[in-house]
Amino acid sequence: MYLSEWREETLHDVITKLEPELFFKVTGITQDDFGLLKSLNVFNESLMNEAVFQFKRYEDASLEYTGINRYENDLMVGGYNTQIPKRDWIQ
Repeated sequence: MYLSEWREETLHDVITKLEPELFFKVTGITQDDFGLLKSLNVFNESLMNEAVFQFKRYEDASLEYTGINRYENDLMVGGYNTQIPKRDWIQ
């Protein structure tokens, strides 16, 4: 799903609102199936947030190493279902 450019948005919003076609193309899971999986609590939302934020930290470090800082003007960083201000993101 990180073929998406919607870094400030939550992954949940990318999946359900912003790029649902990409989600289906990448996973083969329909929006109805995704809704069912969510209702069955298949996703531990706190662990999903942690995983998404860790991925983005690794991605940032990798891009910075190559001299690329594509997201320096972003004000927010999105996790799975939450957003945090970029100023709180930088450690």
